[in-house]
Amino acid sequence: MTEGWGAVAAALIAGVVAVAGSFIGIYVGRRQVLDEAHIEHEQWLRDQRQEAYAAFLAKWDAAYTGMKQEVARLTEQWEAMEEHGLDISVDEDDLERAQETAEHLMQPMRAVQERVLLLGPDVVDHAVERMARALETLQAAFVDHLAPIVRPRPAVRWGGAVQAMEEARAEMTTVMRAEVRSAPTVGRVSRARTSV
Repeated sequence: MTEGWGAVAAALIAGVVAVAGSFIGIYVGRRQVLDEAHIEHEQWLRDQRQEAYAAFLAKWDAAYTGMKQEVARLTEQWEAMEEHGLDISVDEDDLERAQETAEHLMQPMRAVQERVLLLGPDVVDHAVERMARALETLQAAFVDHLAPIVRPRPAVRWGGAVQAMEEARAEMTTVMRAEVRSAPTVGRVSRARTSV
């Protein structure tokens, strides 16, 4: 009887080990599939972010350069008028033109900014929001600079707005660079799973 029970016990132990091994195999296989899927998603997301960040900075550069060129052009024109003793007068039409020009230059930024905000992460979102505030300040300074007589109020100075905008862009570039250069890892999978 002990020989029979020994064989039964051995068979039971072998069965339990086989079942446990199967479950471990299933768990490890499932975990591997999830890790691979997560890494592929992270790579796709990184590619999307890289495209969105590049488009955002390109549109920002275009808007910023357009404003700087317009300010330089008008400053040169005003200086030439002043040299010839001509009166520099600004009216409501000039204010409206300055606002329209600023809006026209800023409009392409909105769609690419929304895409960057959709793709995240939070650190980039915060940098984009800071850059958006700096851009609004720059837009106000642009309008005030081009139509200073029409708006007799403490204006945002163009030079200060330019400096704040350039600092916001530098911060944005640093944050974007760090995000795009970091490779997806399985370690990020477990953090993502635990935070959900």
